[in-house]
Amino acid sequence: MRPKLDSNDNRSLIEKLVMSFSEYETYWHIYNYRMSYEGFKDPVPREPKFYKDILVELLENSGKSKREIEALLKNTPRILTPFQYVGWFYKDDRASLWLKIVCNRFTNDMPPISNKSDIRNFLHDLIYNSNIAIRNNAINFIGPVSKQRKLDSIESFKRLEKIYIKSKIDKRSVAFLRDNKNVEHAYNYIKDKMPTVLILKYTQDISFDSTSDKLNYILAVLDYWNFEKLWGRNNFAQLNGEGDEQTREDFIKKIKDACNSKNSRDRAKKLKQTGLELTKQNKENLRYLAKSYGKTQQDILNELVGSAYNQTRNQEIQLNSSFPNQDAFFDGILQMQPSSSQSEDKLIPKGNMLNDYKEEPSRSYNTESSITSVCDNEKLPTVTPTPKQEASSLQTFLPEENYGKQIEDAGNVNTDSYHKL
Repeated sequence: MRPKLDSNDNRSLIEKLVMSFSEYETYWHIYNYRMSYEGFKDPVPREPKFYKDILVELLENSGKSKREIEALLKNTPRILTPFQYVGWFYKDDRASLWLKIVCNRFTNDMPPISNKSDIRNFLHDLIYNSNIAIRNNAINFIGPVSKQRKLDSIESFKRLEKIYIKSKIDKRSVAFLRDNKNVEHAYNYIKDKMPTVLILKYTQDISFDSTSDKLNYILAVLDYWNFEKLWGRNNFAQLNGEGDEQTREDFIKKIKDACNSKNSRDRAKKLKQTGLELTKQNKENLRYLAKSYGKTQQDILNELVGSAYNQTRNQEIQLNSSFPNQDAFFDGILQMQPSSSQSEDKLIPKGNMLNDYKEEPSRSYNTESSITSVCDNEKLPTVTPTPKQEASSLQTFLPEENYGKQIEDAGNVNTDSYHKL
């Protein structure tokens, strides 16, 4: 119940009346005043914070009596479009974006949308400044609503609401969009497909940064997918173009596949970025192992860690190696490199003076007897040379041109020692 006018102060009474109106009603009061007294030269502006102040100022400066102002405010509902016919999209961003795409289907004069404020401006202009009327199976924008055009606008909104309800997609069919990452991937996929999927051309002037707005945009696009069929046209290709008749279900499947593929690439990239740092030599070793086994480096690392962990859990061993189980892993690798015995054989040059010396009968002696040191006459233990020791002893030999002299001196010393015994 609206307060009654008090004759003491015009402004205070006007403010009491105006403050009892909703935003939707306030703008219609502004609309009615301008159409009745200003010839509607200017559109009704949208001022989210000051729309009631605008109405108060208009009524205060009108010079009208309190009775006239009260009559004006009471008469307004006779020409406005009742809220019950616009409520289905007025407070629903998803439905508002669907209606924006529908309007783009019939006109190119609609302003672009990039945030929630743009959505509210679009709805405001559509209701108060543009208005719509469906004629000849097309949406016409008829300008300011008069008493004669009121029914056209109401019937148009009623028909659009029925189509929207039938075309709304069930959120359960796009449950993967509950993940914000998938919302981002799906939004980018739709934008990338805009040049090739003609049905998306009516969404070119809609873009968002907010994830919640992007979700509403995606749902609005999918809601609009079957609009042409529900609108009444028989040839769906007239809207989409020849050869572009994929169903909404097919398009949703492609979006889902694209999201899964992008998530997989992101996980692989994250794993690569957070990978362990290996030394240069270990990197080369890892590449060699991967090539030998025909596996990826990541698989080799996982098997190494798994094998080491299992052996550590099952066996109580203590090794000094920084990686105690690496021998068990490398034992199973094919010996692609030459064995140690072959490498040692290659270290001994064939046909050198050492071989000639060992074959001379004059140099033979009993290895089982004790050998007396020439320097201090101490008994030395009997030592049987091994191939490895012989190979290593070669590293201290003099160059090849001094071999003869060295062997001759050694022979003389051994002979003198033998005679002394």
